Amino acid sequence: NAIVQCICDGLFSKHEDLRSSLKPLVSGTNGENSLAYNTSILTLLGYQIGSRHKKKHHKKQKKVHPMVASHTDVGVITVLLYDGGDCAVLQRQTSDKKFQDVILPPMVPEDPIFVVNIADCLSALSRQRLPSTVHRVMPRDGTTPRNCLALFVGLAPEESLLLDNSGNAVSYETWRKNRIMDSQSVLKQNRSTKKDSNTKARA
Repeated sequence: NAIVQCICDGLFSKHEDLRSSLKPLVSGTNGENSLAYNTSILTLLGYQIGSRHKKKHHKKQKKVHPMVASHTDVGVITVLLYDGGDCAVLQRQTSDKKFQDVILPPMVPEDPIFVVNIADCLSALSRQRLPSTVHRVMPRDGTTPRNCLALFVGLAPEESLLLDNSGNAVSYETWRKNRIMDSQSVLKQNRSTKKDSNTKARA
């Protein structure tokens, strides 16, 4: 809650027009904070040492594939806490569409450093003033498995969202389902395009 409040305060300082759309993040429809335990997910992600993401191509060249493909998260924000493992690295996409390593200390300090990703719902509520964080996980030639504690923060399913100036509201649950369907549709389309390209290359 404190992280989301700080983000909203920063937006309000420059964009007063966002107060109505961001209201669910500060106080829900019923006047209470809407960040919900029932749609937020706390999970432990593990990345193991191995070479299954490195495939040989042509002579002795190796192409390194992501351990987790590039994507954005669906909810409000994602809060990440990594340990000191070195076999994987989180990367974020920059404004010029290139991926950049997220540099973290090799050892977790007593005052831990959290990574906060802007997710799709917050991006939509901010009218894209805060773009969703496109990110991926890439393998590294390390000697220690890497683990990450991830909190995917969501809203109450019935929370009412104003995503544009039309005044038409949609529930968080409906918006979330539609967003996931859109993502799946894009993924299928990309797979189909890649398959067609490979077929033409072999022809």
